[in-house]
Amino acid sequence: MQINLKKVVFAIALTASMAVAGLTGCHTEGRSAGTYIDDRMVSSKVKGALDDSPTYKFPNVDVSTFNGTVQLNGFVDNQVQKDQAAQIASQVQGVKQLVNNITVQPAPNTTPTGKNQGVVYPK
Repeated sequence: MQINLKKVVFAIALTASMAVAGLTGCHTEGRSAGTYIDDRMVSSKVKGALDDSPTYKFPNVDVSTFNGTVQLNGFVDNQVQKDQAAQIASQVQGVKQLVNNITVQPAPNTTPTGKNQGVVYPK
């Protein structure tokens, strides 16, 4: 059995933060504590699934969840990546609904060395 250290650390941190939230009366934005924890876990699973994608890691996509509705925000280079992120997220257990607010923002023209191809950006 293989243990994923990141998931274990996240689970410990989440448990500790919920204990502190319970003691300090931290609000959960109109959700029960159980729903809040479930939403945090769904967000974590979606982000993990996006990070585990073999073709694109979605570093500029943020994930938030409220009552099982997952919202994706951020930027990708093309429509295929936006669609792929939505497909990956929608397949994660616990996702009841998906709102894909990802913006397609093509990368500037660069050469394999990373040098700019004459695109001038204002200062």
